[in-house]
Amino acid sequence: MTPTRARAAALLTALGLACLSGLSSGASAGAADPAAPGFGRVDPSTAPTAVTSLKQAPTTPDRKAAVDALAAVRTIFAPKSPSQARASLEAGGVEATMALRDLALRAGSLDEDDRADAAGYLTRPTDGDDGDDFTVEYGVAEAAPVCTPDVCVHYVTAANENQDAPPLADTKNAAGSAGANGVPDYVDTVVRVMTKVHDTYVKGGYREPRPDNGLGGDDRIDIYLAEIGSRGAYGYCTTDQDNPGPAQPQVYDRWAYCVLDNDYAGFPNTALENIQVTAAHEYFHATQYAYDAFEDPWFLEATATWAEDEVYDGVDDNAQYLKTSPLTAPFLPLDSFISAGNFANFHYGTWSFFRFLTEKYRATKGGMPVLMLDLMKKVDGSAAGPDQYSWQAVQSVLAKKRTTAAKQFLAFSVANRDPRRNYDEGKANKYPVGPLAGSVKLTRKRSRTNQATVRTEHLSSATYRITPRRLTSRRTKLEVSLDMAPRKRGSMAAVTMFPQKGKARSSTVDLDRRGDGTARVAFSSRKVRYVEVTLANTSGRFAQCFEQYTPFSCYGLPKDDRQKQRISARVVR
Repeated sequence: MTPTRARAAALLTALGLACLSGLSSGASAGAADPAAPGFGRVDPSTAPTAVTSLKQAPTTPDRKAAVDALAAVRTIFAPKSPSQARASLEAGGVEATMALRDLALRAGSLDEDDRADAAGYLTRPTDGDDGDDFTVEYGVAEAAPVCTPDVCVHYVTAANENQDAPPLADTKNAAGSAGANGVPDYVDTVVRVMTKVHDTYVKGGYREPRPDNGLGGDDRIDIYLAEIGSRGAYGYCTTDQDNPGPAQPQVYDRWAYCVLDNDYAGFPNTALENIQVTAAHEYFHATQYAYDAFEDPWFLEATATWAEDEVYDGVDDNAQYLKTSPLTAPFLPLDSFISAGNFANFHYGTWSFFRFLTEKYRATKGGMPVLMLDLMKKVDGSAAGPDQYSWQAVQSVLAKKRTTAAKQFLAFSVANRDPRRNYDEGKANKYPVGPLAGSVKLTRKRSRTNQATVRTEHLSSATYRITPRRLTSRRTKLEVSLDMAPRKRGSMAAVTMFPQKGKARSSTVDLDRRGDGTARVAFSSRKVRYVEVTLANTSGRFAQCFEQYTPFSCYGLPKDDRQKQRISARVVR
C-alpha cells in the first residue's frame, strides 16, 4: 500500500448523525391515493424523524491530525472526578487504545513541545518519573516482574502518587491454590489470565505479538498494572515502536505493550470478570498489531470485542454494547467509528456482525472460529501480507465461502429483526431490536399503501412492517413493490413473513439492474402476524482510500451513500 496510508491514522472523533429520512406519500403509480394508508412511524421516542447526510471530512494536513490525536489523548487521560470516571466505566470505558494508536503513528508531525507531551503519554509506566497527573508513570522502582515463557506482568508495591500498587494480599500460589508465594494474589491472577488468553490465540492459529527489542526487560510482551480506573479506563494496548524515517518504507506490523487496571475496584462486574474480558480484548489488539496496527479502527475494535466472548463466554460483558449497535441503529453504516454523541461506541457493538458470521461458519481451530483468523490473514500488513483493508478482507473471505459480503450483510440485517431467535445467546442475553423505518396495517377496505421513501447509507438498512387485519382468506397474499437505487449501488432487499406460530421465513427479492422488483408472500391474518421488508444498502465501494480521514473503511469516501429506496404494498389474491 502506498505511503499515503500512514497519513490516515487520525480519526474523526465525533460524527453528527440523524437517522432516517421522512417518508414521502407519493403513490407508486401516479398521484397519491388519499384513502391509502402510509407507513406511519413506530415508537416516535426512538424512531428517527429526519436525516442529515454523513459529513465527509476533508483531507487534513498531517500536523493538524497529529494535534487532534494529542488533544484526544489529553482528554482521555486528564484527571476525572469519581462520578465522571464511574460514568465512563459504566459506558464501557474511555477510548484509550485507538487514541494512543493514532498518537503513536502521528507524533512525528508535532512540534517539539507537543512531541515531548506525546512521548510522555506513550511511555511505559516503568519509564516515567511520576511527575504529573496526566501520564501513567510509576515513578518508583517496580517489583520483580512475574513472567511466563510468553508474557511479563509488571507492578509496584511501593506507594506512589498515582496509587498504582495492586492489592498486596498473598494467600495463594501461582496456580491459585492456598499457600503464599511472595507474589500478590491479584498479580498471580493477571498472569494466569494473560497466559490463558495468549495460549488461546496461539492455539487458534494467530500470530504472537511481535518482540519489542528488549523493552521492558526482554522480548516478551509486557503487561503493566496501574491505577487507570480513575481515568475511566479498563485497559489499553499501544505501541512505542519508532516510526521509520521519511525515506524508509512504513512498517505496519508493530509490537505492543498493555496496561490493565491495578484492582478493578468500583467497576461494573467483578474484578476477575473485568480482568478476563479486558485481557482478552486488549491482548487481541496486541495480536492485531502483529498483523497491522494501521487497520481500520471499527474493525480493530469490533473484532477485539468479539474476541472477549470467545475466550470468556460466560462473562458476556460485550452484550452491553448492543445498546448502540447495528441491532438498534441499522441506519448507521456498519463500518462507522463513532466516539461521541448519541451513538458513541457504535463500533464496539459491531462485534455482532462478526458473531453473526462465526455462528454461520462454525469451523474452528484450537477452539477459535477459523473465519476470524482468515480475516486477520487478509488484513496482514507485514511485508509478506496481502494488506487488504477491513471490508476488502470481509469480501475476500466470504468469496471463499461461495457467498458475498453483500448477501451476508443483508442476511445480518434480517437476522437482527429477530435476534433472540437468530443468535445463539440472543434469548439468554436479551439482545435488543431497533426501530422500524415505518409500519402500516392493511384491511380489505384499506388494501394498499402509498409509496414510502427512505435514503440509506452504505452498509446500512431500513425495515418496514406490514400487518394484516381481518384478512381471513387463506388465499390472501401481500404484493410488495420496490423501486430502489440501481443494483450496482448496493441495493438488496428481503421479505420476511412472521407466522402466528413458528419461526419466521425470509426470502431475497429479485431486483433488476435498475433496482426494481416485486415479491408476493402469504398474508392471511389467520396465519400471519406481520410481514417485514428489509431494504439494505450493501455497498462496500470507497474512493480516496487512505487519503481522507473519514470514520469508515480504508478512511475513504463511500461511493454509495444517501441512496433513495422506495416501497409500496397491496393485498392481492
